[in-house]
Amino acid sequence: MKAVCTVSGKDVIYRLSDFDPLYEEAFRMCFYEQDEEGYYKKFPLSYRYTGKVIRRFEKYAKEMFDQLLYRINVPWEEALECFCRRVKDSGISWWLTGSCATCIRGIALNPHDVDIIIESRDCALVEEIFADELIEPLRDTSGWVTKDFGVIFLKARIDIASDPSPQIDLPEPGDCGPEAISRLEVVEWRGYQIKVPPLELQIGVNKRRGRTERAEAIEAFLRKESLAVSSTKLSEPG
Repeated sequence: MKAVCTVSGKDVIYRLSDFDPLYEEAFRMCFYEQDEEGYYKKFPLSYRYTGKVIRRFEKYAKEMFDQLLYRINVPWEEALECFCRRVKDSGISWWLTGSCATCIRGIALNPHDVDIIIESRDCALVEEIFADELIEPLRDTSGWVTKDFGVIFLKARIDIASDPSPQIDLPEPGDCGPEAISRLEVVEWRGYQIKVPPLELQIGVNKRRGRTERAEAIEAFLRKESLAVSSTKLSEPG
């Protein structure tokens, strides 16, 4: 796979070519567009960290897409722990969603990236802290389901999104929208207090996406927890 960047007018073009067709699934997943030369994505040349994201993309694009397709190991725990350490005491308001939010509760899944939600007011600070790890600019999406979106590559891909839209919860609540925000729970993981959505929302999301095994794993975990709570109550002196 070739991953190169070119400049066209006021845009930087991320270009992917000479790839195994198996990668196309990952390219489409990441919203790359296709033309006769391969797949591409455009970003404003005026972005203040343009030089850094170009170098990061050209160096790590293949590794990132290999991880997304599970062709190589995905060190999501290292990535998440490093993110936690770097933003600690920064004042950034953030929470974790997606499969990693399930995994840190002790439910074994197989994440291919880390999904972080922040507030748009913190975008500039996130960019500053992770300026050397940005692989896709954190930018306004102009009407997508989140206000801003960007990608950090910190041993594994970390998607950063801000201010999720209410449409995420239509027709049913998701695990990364306003409904999840209103019901966030706190899980302690490796010494960090991490906010995550309720497991009930994650069950629904996985069922709607056809991820039956994941939904069943979460349901089994909840049943086990419920039994443990019941056993504890029964053993308590009356």
